[in-house]
Amino acid sequence: MIIETKVYSCRECQSEDLVKNGTNASGSSQYHCKACGAYGVLERTERATEEKKELIINVYQERSSMRGIERTFGISRRTLSAWLKEQANDLPPLEETLQPVECKKIPVLEVDELWSFVFRSKGKV
Repeated sequence: MIIETKVYSCRECQSEDLVKNGTNASGSSQYHCKACGAYGVLERTERATEEKKELIINVYQERSSMRGIERTFGISRRTLSAWLKEQANDLPPLEETLQPVECKKIPVLEVDELWSFVFRSKGKV
């Protein structure tokens, strides 16, 4: 039988004097270096490339659910939500994108599919 042993070292000082120190928010094991006092995970996950990020956002725009994207691409919903917020910040203001409707008396702006939800309203609308 072949047993493979992996020896980890600190990213800061390359010391092998590491102890396990709980988990981070995503569930990855944290380690503490006794030599230099650094904390962190041993094997970082790779960040998504810009091409993969663009693909995932396009899939979301095609009406796929966030949970489905999470299962398919292996990214968290929090990450996808952050990417979508970044894109929303780059959009022009709503006033610039609305087209005025031609009306004889007063100018009117038309907005399609603008929904709101009130859980328990006292007065019915």
